[in-house]
Amino acid sequence: MESPQRTGLDVLQEADVYVTKIGGDNAGKLRENFATVLDRQTRGKKQILAISAIRSSDRSFTAMAHKDARDRDSDDNLKEGFNTTSHLIAIAKCLRNGDTAIAHDMLERTRIFLKEVVHTEVKADPLLDAASANAALDAVIDGILDELGTRIDGADTSTLHELKKDWVLESADGYYSVTGVGEQLAQAIYLKYAALRNLETGAIGTEEMAGDLYGTHPAEVVENEQQSTAAIASLRSEMRTRVESLLQDHTILIAGGYLPVIASQRGYSDKTGALLAQAAKDLGERVAYLIEKEYPIMSDDPKKNDRARVIREMTFALAMELFGNTRGADGGAIHPDALNMLAEDDIDTVVFNPAREQRDDSITYIHHYEPQPSGIEIIASRKVPLAIQVSSTEMFGKPGFLSAVTTWFADRKISIDQVSTSERTTSFTFNNGKFKEQILRDFETFLQDTFGPDEELKLEMLRDQALIFCLGNNMGQTGPASRATMAMHIAGADIHFMTQGLNEQVMTFMIDRAHVAEVRGKLHRLCIEMDDAEYERFLEPLRRALEDSPAPATTSV
Repeated sequence: MESPQRTGLDVLQEADVYVTKIGGDNAGKLRENFATVLDRQTRGKKQILAISAIRSSDRSFTAMAHKDARDRDSDDNLKEGFNTTSHLIAIAKCLRNGDTAIAHDMLERTRIFLKEVVHTEVKADPLLDAASANAALDAVIDGILDELGTRIDGADTSTLHELKKDWVLESADGYYSVTGVGEQLAQAIYLKYAALRNLETGAIGTEEMAGDLYGTHPAEVVENEQQSTAAIASLRSEMRTRVESLLQDHTILIAGGYLPVIASQRGYSDKTGALLAQAAKDLGERVAYLIEKEYPIMSDDPKKNDRARVIREMTFALAMELFGNTRGADGGAIHPDALNMLAEDDIDTVVFNPAREQRDDSITYIHHYEPQPSGIEIIASRKVPLAIQVSSTEMFGKPGFLSAVTTWFADRKISIDQVSTSERTTSFTFNNGKFKEQILRDFETFLQDTFGPDEELKLEMLRDQALIFCLGNNMGQTGPASRATMAMHIAGADIHFMTQGLNEQVMTFMIDRAHVAEVRGKLHRLCIEMDDAEYERFLEPLRRALEDSPAPATTSV
């Protein structure tokens, strides 16, 4: 089907229920978020909020962070600010190692950080009495963190389970997620803040869910795909029941972004929001899933390119290419698995800044439709710490080569980003910075032992690269690839390899990182800003030169 004449603004106006995951730095902006909630309530919208653990990238909080709980970026540099979930995971690892003193230190740092964030919000809210509001919110924070402190002291009477991304204590009174304390705190803070503002809300609880879902073998449930799928289906059913009950008496529901089983996976708070949207749609509600960002989806980074345009509409398939954090452009708006959940149920999804005026040209609408060919619409890039080229005359034709290589790197927690092949070479890019020279030597030994011997085997490493992504809803036409390569030629960038799938929604080019800014600027000008007529005029001298040259003898393949 072709795209209907429906916009993101139409979606916002027509929906009965808004489901919003509030995360990142935004989770700490209580006053601003509740102003948005109140505005939507006056327009008759029911709302479900899924709140992630409160964190901040503000460098003023960096000193509060424990050195063992600071995050690193893809180049292995320490990030600024304070991440609550990272501290909770670090606390769990301390319990595994018996370091209760360090665990308590991290807990107290988390307490100080959260109170600082909350007190700042209260101070800026003229509708609250600062002293009483701070005392009430402090009591909420202390109650939850004091319980965690008790669990730390009693850790020797509990069993600690590392369920992939979720760290869970099992004791006589059931399961207790250390990881999930961050979302538990966020939900409780939001509920108390709403009460202080005399705003009636309903709390979506998760009490007793873990025991029912995990039984006596939690690791088996999260590791076994069939059991995990069944557990998530059970979660969806239970959430549907709870949401249905609460919506009878409330127009605003607040949930933590943590759910058992789902929390074992990457992007779990995004998935919690998506599951709540699925549950609301199951009830027959007209649902819109809101992704609130500083900008809607743009043709380029608007902070670096003032000519970047709003992408008003995109398919779920393109969105997954853009937001994918393994082989995609890592756009970061939502975890791709959560996006897939929304796609499965065809839930209208919009990306926009709620603090700005909402117009047709300020919202990106993500949905299922059959787009017409439109060429390149989005330029993106991501760093590639290094790439490896394997040259061999013997190995590539042997069964299982690529799968064996992928498994070998995965066992060492190294992710392969992109693969490019030819008759005698295979190139790999990697999206993390933990690749050491010894790994290369070990890899060569593995290849010789598994697929050799090959005297011609050669491994070459290329560092400081970047992947350039040219994306579009439908690039199935002549021109997009030629425009992209022409732009890179004009920018003076050597293309080390390029790929394009049969879906014709993304082209990927690897170039030296030093050329990224120049290439992105030329790509945007030539592929997005320049219309077909202007591009044809640009090509006319080349076309005339080709037409004037002698034609070669015809040959067949």
